[in-house]
Amino acid sequence: MKKLFLTLVLLMGTWVAYAQDINIGKEIPAEAAAILRPRIEQMLKDGGVADVSLNVTAIVKEKTQVASGVVLVLDLILCSGEVEEAFPLKGVGDNEADAFQRAVKQFLPRSKAVQSFMEKLKNCK
Repeated sequence: MKKLFLTLVLLMGTWVAYAQDINIGKEIPAEAAAILRPRIEQMLKDGGVADVSLNVTAIVKEKTQVASGVVLVLDLILCSGEVEEAFPLKGVGDNEADAFQRAVKQFLPRSKAVQSFMEKLKNCK
């Protein structure tokens, strides 16, 4: 019983140490948000930033109907306090939701642009 209690306390301590508040804007479709959230969590974990509040929004800059579907060009904006960065993404899909999902898949937590954002975030704290 003591081992179980100790294990639970340690797990809860780890969970609290990495408390992150990630607010994904309503303009991002739920399917795309489900793809994006683990990527942002990985970005924060790999960057060594545990306690952060991050707002994520997207601005669609261009939406084009083509014969094969929809092309979306958007900026994914990450903002935490004074640090804000826009990541340009492009997705092509059968419909707008599919194009949004494909665009979000281009957000790579280990890219140089994301690493640069993480450095700014760490230096701001």
